[in-house]
Amino acid sequence: MVDRLRFGGRTVDASPDRLGELVDRSTSRDDSELLRCAFQDDGHVFLRGLLDPATVLAAREELLLKYAIIGEVDDRYPVIDGIAGDASGLATVNLRAFTESLRSGARYEAVILDPTLLGVVGTLLDGPVRPYDFRWPRLARPREGCGFHCDGPYMSRGTDRHLSVWIPLGHVAPHEGALMVLEGSHRSQELATGYLTKDADRDGLVWLDGDPAIVQERYGNRWLTTAFEPGDVLIFGMNVLHGAFDNESEAGRCRLSTDSRYLVQGEVADPRWNGTDLNPHGPGRVFYPGLGSWGNADFQDEWKFVDEQGRLRLQ
Repeated sequence: MVDRLRFGGRTVDASPDRLGELVDRSTSRDDSELLRCAFQDDGHVFLRGLLDPATVLAAREELLLKYAIIGEVDDRYPVIDGIAGDASGLATVNLRAFTESLRSGARYEAVILDPTLLGVVGTLLDGPVRPYDFRWPRLARPREGCGFHCDGPYMSRGTDRHLSVWIPLGHVAPHEGALMVLEGSHRSQELATGYLTKDADRDGLVWLDGDPAIVQERYGNRWLTTAFEPGDVLIFGMNVLHGAFDNESEAGRCRLSTDSRYLVQGEVADPRWNGTDLNPHGPGRVFYPGLGSWGNADFQDEWKFVDEQGRLRLQ
């Protein structure tokens, strides 16, 4: 489906010198030195089949059942398929309570806290790890994606011994909203001396340029992606530029995924994402990606304003 790859409505050049395949490092999983070397060289590691697919699909069903309650998923089809609904309940649901239920589900947590996953991240960070208290389950509706950014400016008020982990909760072909990372971007001096020195809240960061060709020329080499399967895991550093293709599912299927961050136990956590009262971008907001495009000005592509009853207030 390379002819259908879009980002922000723009066609993505899929020629071999512009778009490449993520390298599966699963054969190095049990060799700590090889795995660390691959991560140092590439800024990321892709591990196919790291997790038990049954565990991942159980989390998928748990989350999609909740989304179906508010009409985000059309239950006239098998809920596990994730076919987009009309979101008829969004205007009245308490989004604060709803999103907390997404993040705290037992099957979802079984993925986030998977011992094999924790072991691999611990190998890369050279110490036992734990996830930040906040978690990021994401539903990408048809024609939605995620803008280009690095995680560093959003996670900069604590340790630098932490990593991001993206997990597809189901099958995700590139044209269905797969994650894309920019090859070599972790070595970009322009990012290192500019963007990566910022604090997203203090400096009011928005997405980087919306044209994938311009971003590619400026910060790295090829875009890298793959057809993701349940059980696959992509781990990357805070300095890796990434985004997600537009979801162009011909079946109207939502893309479901989760991204979480892990830090070495005992290290200082960024307080925006750790603790009991998590309002990282100010009170009166919840993490609920999509529903429009604001270029992430004031974080609105991902963080929505709610009223005192937790009901949606689009600005």
